[in-house]
Amino acid sequence: MEKEFIPKLLELAEKYRAAEELCVIPEEGAVKVKCSKGAFRFFYDFNKELPQDEWINTPLFHWQAQQKYIQLRGLIDRRMVEPALAMRIHHMVQHDEFTRTLKDIMVFEANLFEFVTRARIDHVFADFSGEVYTNCIMSASNNVKASMELGFLPDGSEPVLLHEVVARTGIASDLPVDIQTVQYPIYVFKGEKTEKYNEIDFELYGMNNTQADCIRFILWALTDETRIGQLRDDYAHMEKVYAAAVKASSTLSNAAVEE
Repeated sequence: MEKEFIPKLLELAEKYRAAEELCVIPEEGAVKVKCSKGAFRFFYDFNKELPQDEWINTPLFHWQAQQKYIQLRGLIDRRMVEPALAMRIHHMVQHDEFTRTLKDIMVFEANLFEFVTRARIDHVFADFSGEVYTNCIMSASNNVKASMELGFLPDGSEPVLLHEVVARTGIASDLPVDIQTVQYPIYVFKGEKTEKYNEIDFELYGMNNTQADCIRFILWALTDETRIGQLRDDYAHMEKVYAAAVKASSTLSNAAVEE
């Protein structure tokens, strides 16, 4: 975590009165937050065995704080396109602090699929190619399907992130038409050199965008501590989704998500 993370989290927690008496402790793969509402371990390393101690283990689904995904869900909720029939997902990135294993990517995208479509995954088919790539198809209880291409790219590669919701009346996407690679809010062209700027949060300007999303997500969770229980239930479900994917890959057959 950047050195600005803790001061910014404390500053915005006070500004928005999310919680009182905050104490923030960084941990490998997690952020521990103790406050008037309890002691929580917000973890983002989904492949790590978590200690069972006085800290309440809570998943840090930072993508749920990204405006582009909130807006994508809003298009479905407002019935700009309806009904959602399927979701097409490409998530090919480099290894980084928040993306260490294929499980991290699958939890990200499976949870995002449910978040955007308000569906509940109940069956999974997956085919893992080692520890760097997988194709999978997920089916939800309302019969919405998701096609996912997930994996890691070599260092220096441009990330490929695409989320499209296919509906009967149209397609909603988080990228412009016919674009796959990540787009940036600001480009500065200097002859043969192009500089890109990706900061989009004016209160957290200059921070890594994912870390800014983490701050926003933690504040959202602390504002109403009843959300913690739902997040824990959602992560228990994600563990079962991943277990079904592993089983499907080993048996080359569709696997049910055991509830």
